[in-house]
Amino acid sequence: MSARTRIRDFLGSGEPDAGCAETMSVMHIFAELVLAGADAAARYPGVALHLSRCAACGDDYAGLLAALRA
Repeated sequence: MSARTRIRDFLGSGEPDAGCAETMSVMHIFAELVLAGADAAARYPGVALHLSRCAACGDDYAGLLAALRA
């Protein structure tokens, strides 16, 4: 983890990280909102934060978006 990432995590956004389990349970909804042009991050701030921090969930999310766009 880089120093920049540690500082960003320390300062945080004030929102709690949703964690992998919660993120996975609503990822399909989050993706549909994004594709519809809605502000998914405003509705699910903890999920947006988690997706920016967790490489594994971020990869799953990118794959889901690619599949939904196809």
